[in-house]
Amino acid sequence: MPSKSTDAIIIHSIDFRESDKIICALTRDQGMINAIARGAKRSKKRFPGTLEPFCEVVLDLFSRKGMELQSIESAKLKTANLGIRENLALFAHASVLLEIVRENLGPQDPSPETFVCLREALSTMEKSRHWFPVWSIGLLSILRSLGYGIDLHDRAANSHTGAALGPFSRLSPEAYACLEKGVSLNHEVLAKLSVRSGAQREISRCLLQVCTAISEKPLKSGTFLAKLLDLDMKQ
Repeated sequence: MPSKSTDAIIIHSIDFRESDKIICALTRDQGMINAIARGAKRSKKRFPGTLEPFCEVVLDLFSRKGMELQSIESAKLKTANLGIRENLALFAHASVLLEIVRENLGPQDPSPETFVCLREALSTMEKSRHWFPVWSIGLLSILRSLGYGIDLHDRAANSHTGAALGPFSRLSPEAYACLEKGVSLNHEVLAKLSVRSGAQREISRCLLQVCTAISEKPLKSGTFLAKLLDLDMKQ
């Protein structure tokens, strides 16, 4: 088939052979894809620093029947979301967003809503802003876009999976109010809200437990974040 352009967010990227890269990306119209960028480590013209996690790009893709991986002919950078890399805690939280999408959206299963939720969250998360409310509400929005009917008013269970979501019932009134009120606000407003560090820890721990229940295993990024924040995930 001829090449096709699509908006995408780079989820994961690894070096392959001498000059290639294999990437996993969330595209607007194809869902999750795996693709190879031949010569990516050498060609600054076709791939000008565009194939790193968190980058929002326009990919020119080529594929034909029988190809295991699509081929990336070029990638145009829309935004690198560089602010995410300026703070370790911010980077760790944002990595959870990428991994929860990768673990729970099937290959080439289009989900434009998930794409928009992830793009909006990443584009608003930067060190100079109150990024934590954006992350927490962004994660809830992504989970809902993936089909997990999380109801903050139902603290007992997730209606989609039946997985116990007890962590919500253990949130303090301040932490719970942050989530309950935050879901009705847009990202620009969320980025102006301040959340105390204690409530942030509660919410991070709670949402990581939700992600573990949904994915049926701990996320690697979640384990790293829990260690970084010294969170007890056993309770």
